[in-house]
Amino acid sequence: MTPQLIFGTASFGMDMTEFQDLSSVETILKILPDLGIHRLDSGARYPPMKPGRAEELIGETSELSAGFVVDTKVYTDTQKDGSGDLTPEAIEKSVHASLQRLRKPDGVNVLHAHRADPSTPLEEQIIGFNQQIEQGHCQSWGVSNFPPEMLQEVLRLCEEKGLRKPSCYQGDYNLVTRGMETKLLPILRAHGMTFNAFRPLAAGFLTGKLVNKEHAGTRFGDDNPLGKFAQKLLGAEDLHSAMRKFDTEARSHNMTPIEVAVRWIAHHSALRGEDGIIFGASKVEQIRETVAMIEKGPLPGEVLRTAEDLWSAVKGTRGEII
Repeated sequence: MTPQLIFGTASFGMDMTEFQDLSSVETILKILPDLGIHRLDSGARYPPMKPGRAEELIGETSELSAGFVVDTKVYTDTQKDGSGDLTPEAIEKSVHASLQRLRKPDGVNVLHAHRADPSTPLEEQIIGFNQQIEQGHCQSWGVSNFPPEMLQEVLRLCEEKGLRKPSCYQGDYNLVTRGMETKLLPILRAHGMTFNAFRPLAAGFLTGKLVNKEHAGTRFGDDNPLGKFAQKLLGAEDLHSAMRKFDTEARSHNMTPIEVAVRWIAHHSALRGEDGIIFGASKVEQIRETVAMIEKGPLPGEVLRTAEDLWSAVKGTRGEII
């Protein structure tokens, strides 16, 4: 059974996307159910340059978005290190604002910690999320971008104090970022936590456009607000060399690297049916194409070997990234 597909709304209200206004968001929300997608992932800091606007657009389309399961995340200011983000007071403030923007007085599905808070005691953080469940503001809570060691301590404290454990982990997972398989995933399975994978195309790196110098106008473009960050994040020479080889081999089998990456994470990765894949898009047609690729089923054996060879080539330098 393939993992469920979740639509990531970080592009709602973002410049250089189709989803900047109410009408365009209504269009995608009408299309998603026909593609079998009934869950939205959002966050208080989405989109990065206009925090809160993504949630507002979901709320403004409440007649349509009411048919979706909605997850969101506690606000974090990425100009800082996350300290103080997850005090009970900060969680309460963020959730109150999110529910107003989302127009969901009955709460959301999963409320995630967007990233670790290095200064607030973990027990206080856990209590803060448990309070939100008790108040009916969310069904459960989850974490994103937490180191495995920190997650283990969170789970230990939950058991020791009789508090609700996080139900879900949201993390980076794709053909060139597979570190979660070794350290993180065993922890999740042992505690009944699901994993929702974001960046299944490595922020667009797995399209091959960056290594082929075709990235103008994409997320890696110099004119994109996040372009320089994306280039730095995935700029290692061994990664680029392996990607160029992967791109050539994929195309020799009459497939784009995107198709290989999408079909791999849906059909060959460590994800299970209860897990999820968060796909974003800047255009309606991109999500249609993604679903069509998944529906083609598993990869042929020789193409799967090409995908595994890509990871083998970069595992030495990227094996610890989660």
